[in-house]
Amino acid sequence: MFDRLAVSVLRIDFIDPAVAHEPDARERGVRIEVRPVVTDASGSVYASWRRTIEPGLCRIDLLESAPGAGDRMHWHPDMSEGEPGDRTFDRDMAQDPVGWLTTFLREGLAEHLARAGAPGVEHDLGPDLEAIRDAAEEICSAAEGGLAWAREPWPEVDHDQRGMAVAGI
Repeated sequence: MFDRLAVSVLRIDFIDPAVAHEPDARERGVRIEVRPVVTDASGSVYASWRRTIEPGLCRIDLLESAPGAGDRMHWHPDMSEGEPGDRTFDRDMAQDPVGWLTTFLREGLAEHLARAGAPGVEHDLGPDLEAIRDAAEEICSAAEGGLAWAREPWPEVDHDQRGMAVAGI
């Protein structure tokens, strides 16, 4: 978490309820989101600030239908109030997911946020974008660890009504 942006790395295991009846409907992997941070500094000078992480501005899903398949890796450049737009597949992502993520965080994030109309990209977010570039190796290491987890033999799990795993994560 930085001053105005956060990058979350989440291990996920889910079945899309819309295709749950199909073979290989389960997806497991890592979800990376770039998310705005809102700070409320009310109270005395000694008060702890309230920091809220808002829904994502963009999402990268390093997902697979089986350990090591690399077949469901995509990203969502368009997000609206936390809901993702269409999946965008990039052949380079499946071939080297951690390399793709590293390049995106270091070279493509600022341009993407500017193109997407994120407020403050030019001035307010500049220090955070630089901090994300500097932390890209650490962020990508967490994503790589999540991929290693996802590529272990998949345990039996239960999924909730949304399709998210509720056990085994």
